[in-house]
Amino acid sequence: MVALHRAQVVRIAVAVAALAAAVGGEARVGRALAEGGMQRVAYSAPAAVAAHHVTRTGHIARISARGTSRGTSRAPGRVTARRDAVVGVPQRQVLLGLPAAIGADGSSVEVGYQDAPAVLTVFEDFRCSTTQAFEAAQGSALAGMAAAHQVLIRYVLESSLDQRLPGPGAVLATNAARAAVAHGGFPLYHALLFANQPSEDEDGFTDQRLLDIASAVPDLRGAAFDSEVRSLYYRQWVDQAQQAYNDAGVRFGTPSLLLNGTEVDLGAHPELLTAPAALQSFVRSASERG
Repeated sequence: MVALHRAQVVRIAVAVAALAAAVGGEARVGRALAEGGMQRVAYSAPAAVAAHHVTRTGHIARISARGTSRGTSRAPGRVTARRDAVVGVPQRQVLLGLPAAIGADGSSVEVGYQDAPAVLTVFEDFRCSTTQAFEAAQGSALAGMAAAHQVLIRYVLESSLDQRLPGPGAVLATNAARAAVAHGGFPLYHALLFANQPSEDEDGFTDQRLLDIASAVPDLRGAAFDSEVRSLYYRQWVDQAQQAYNDAGVRFGTPSLLLNGTEVDLGAHPELLTAPAALQSFVRSASERG
């Protein structure tokens, strides 16, 4: 019950931040934050993590700039992009300059520099709307801190939302993201996948859509990358990343955070999901403590 209460606190905080951003005219962040919902993961015992399941603690009303095929109303003044258009991210240039590599554990992706004094592990699912909200709110701050050698970001990419949503979109997106590591475009591609996340009731992350999004990353598309996306070339790695998420046993599903190996209590600190200054201060304090 304590874990469930904490998850509800986090979800409500995201919703409140979304409404505040929308009132202030921050259409992009407001849209993403309004698409609340937190994956919850139940564990019976460490030896039985493979039997975990994902549930939804509830939905808040959605205010989406993308719209849906079911006729969801949109807030006045919002601009709806064409469904085949690729939405960009403000931190594009910073992300293009960041290095990315598979972590030493073989199942994560590290973005930034190894001399950074802090390591922030981020657990994400490309189909999770709450993770999209986190990336919309904090993506620029994370990229800036990584570029300044303040933090090394370690992404653990799970895909269990495919168990309850139509289609294999999370697996396909994670495979494509792994291919982007191999071909030098992960930091920007990762951000674009969340910026262009389809509605949860759609099987939107198709091979073609993933390739269309990759076209917005300089020099990423090519015969090898396209083949790896279409053939699910990195499926074994996708499964390995899922197991790493399962083994971690994080309390808040996705997104969840570890700072220097210790899980962050997002129930006590929900502002870390929505407020860049709070996240920067939190990471800076950890760096100063060594």
